Amino acid sequence: MLTYVAIGAPCGMIMGQTGMEPWMVFALSSTFVTGSGQFMICNLWLAGVPAPSIIASVAAISSRFALYSASIAPHLAGASKRQTLAVAATLTEEAYGISLAKLVEGEDWGPRESFVLNVILIATWGASCTMGAIVGAVVDVPTAIASFVCTSLFICLLFSQRLSRGNVVAAVSGAVSVAVCKFLGLTNIAVPASVVVGITIALACDAVFDGRGARDAR
Repeated sequence: MLTYVAIGAPCGMIMGQTGMEPWMVFALSSTFVTGSGQFMICNLWLAGVPAPSIIASVAAISSRFALYSASIAPHLAGASKRQTLAVAATLTEEAYGISLAKLVEGEDWGPRESFVLNVILIATWGASCTMGAIVGAVVDVPTAIASFVCTSLFICLLFSQRLSRGNVVAAVSGAVSVAVCKFLGLTNIAVPASVVVGITIALACDAVFDGRGARDAR
């Protein structure tokens, strides 16, 4: 909850700069479960990026929630469809990590506890963003500083990952594709294109090297 306050407040400041009222900020933050997507929407909107490109970019980075739900589903096999839907519809990244760890460890944890945790975190995020929007209306915080909060979060997540061939290839390929798109004037599709290119090249690279390793073993 404390990390949500530290990240949600700057996000609310940026949302306020797009012209959203505090109640609008709370409504969006309470129903849109990916904080990074909110940062992206606001930054791209302020940069004048067309709505279709914003939708495509946010959809690309939000697709990871399908993997989160798929990985937690086997541990909720005994739950009803209504309970499973409630957990999936309110799932956030931090709540996913906590719930999955407790389910795997076999603790007294089920769909009800997962749902309550999700709701608490979403409420904290919504309140933090709203607080940021209110403060941002009084204190002038540069957009670049507030926006870098989300960027710094992903940098920390990147360095916390296992240093593998696939991760390195994905990061380098994504960065190169963004640079190429911007050089060619394709700014609107730079973000979604980099995601697709990075993942595709990394998967292809792993497949080639894994196949070569299997042949060498034979």
